[in-house]
Amino acid sequence: MNKLLKVSTVIVLILFFSLFFSRYNNYYENKKVLTDTAIERFEQDLKDGKEIVASNYIEKEKNYNNRISKIGIKTSKLIENTFNKGMKLLMKYIEKLQ
Repeated sequence: MNKLLKVSTVIVLILFFSLFFSRYNNYYENKKVLTDTAIERFEQDLKDGKEIVASNYIEKEKNYNNRISKIGIKTSKLIENTFNKGMKLLMKYIEKLQ
């Protein structure tokens, strides 16, 4: 039983950290405002003297969210909050020991 608890804890921590870092490092989406082709179109329109409208060059954001990614993010947030609460309780306990 004790070994099962340790293994499941390690698995949960690995999942948490992988989701946590992928979320904060924009693994799922690189938020690039202008693509290379949009910059080329912009430069060509400038040369041609066309009217410049910013919305013609900004690409729409793609939504990569699906059920699994939403569940992963919710699980990651739950683990993060639980871990933070556990650490706060541990620190309070350590403070009382001094």
